[in-house]
Amino acid sequence: MKWNTEYFGFRLLVFVGFCGEVPVALLRKASGCYDYRRRVVTELVRTGYLKERKFRGERRRVVRSLSLTSRGLNQIQHLSPGRAEQIRARLLAPADGQGDWRRTQRLHRNAACLLLAHQLGARWVPGRRRDDARRKELVYYSAYELNKVCGKDNKSARVSGVLLTPGGRYYALYYLGRRNMRWNPETELLFRDQFEQSEAGAGFYYNGSILLGEAWEQAADLVPHALNPRSRLIRFAREDFFYYIAFDANGRRLLRTILDEHCLYRLQQYLLREAHCPVTNEPVYLFPLELLAGFYQLPGERQYHVRPGLGWFFDFQMPAIERLCNTGAELVSLPGSLLAGLDRKEGERNGS
Repeated sequence: MKWNTEYFGFRLLVFVGFCGEVPVALLRKASGCYDYRRRVVTELVRTGYLKERKFRGERRRVVRSLSLTSRGLNQIQHLSPGRAEQIRARLLAPADGQGDWRRTQRLHRNAACLLLAHQLGARWVPGRRRDDARRKELVYYSAYELNKVCGKDNKSARVSGVLLTPGGRYYALYYLGRRNMRWNPETELLFRDQFEQSEAGAGFYYNGSILLGEAWEQAADLVPHALNPRSRLIRFAREDFFYYIAFDANGRRLLRTILDEHCLYRLQQYLLREAHCPVTNEPVYLFPLELLAGFYQLPGERQYHVRPGLGWFFDFQMPAIERLCNTGAELVSLPGSLLAGLDRKEGERNGS
């Protein structure tokens, strides 16, 4: 194999080094050919640059996890001494989960959120460039790094990181995988308070939490639990506001509109022109759980609530909302191709 800084194998070693441990299944979320990426992983494990562990995860599923070896770190040192020094500092994550499944699972969640931030174009590599980019570009800080900076280890918080927007807002980022998450609102609020009091979060205000899952249908399972104040899983609280996003191309496109008000404006105008979708202050196709809850009535609920009679959703969201909706509201489907079409138009405009 030919080693250089553009080679996928080298970039994978750097990513695994920053994350501590990365699930092999996460390679499916990366761009490019999966078969090629899997062959590269097999070769890196065979040659001793990566170590592969196997765990029994939820429902007894076998989970394969990758961690960086000393030989892999030496290879990074040979090609990019600066990157090797940053990895040795262990600012974003510990070296590995030490064979413990719970620690490894936390590292896996952090790796998924870091990959999403990278795909969004956020600055995430620790250093002065990232710190100087605040309020100018999209910036990502991992929860592990913030805990080290604040000097307070809030291990009970389930947040994986925060995304800072140029507009002075920040969003807490959570990775759910395929299931719900144990939840303590006070612990998550404590993390946000610590972040806002830190140097990194000074002057930024909380604008919501991003729940990252594997499928859009998962939102239909989250809302009933969120409405139950006695639930030990994610539930609504006065201090929180949740968006649900699936970890796919459409999810990334919608997340960009959540993070960027100008992008949201362009999307709303495009949908109004192409599909006659009305412009609203809080469009439900962004999948805010609090608004989705208006389409769901708890069994035996007798209280009167003003509920929406109409909802506009993209076709890839319809299976989830059709499963959730039991209030008789009219659901209108928008072609998902409109999202990709807007992306193409923006790309053509920026390229011209």
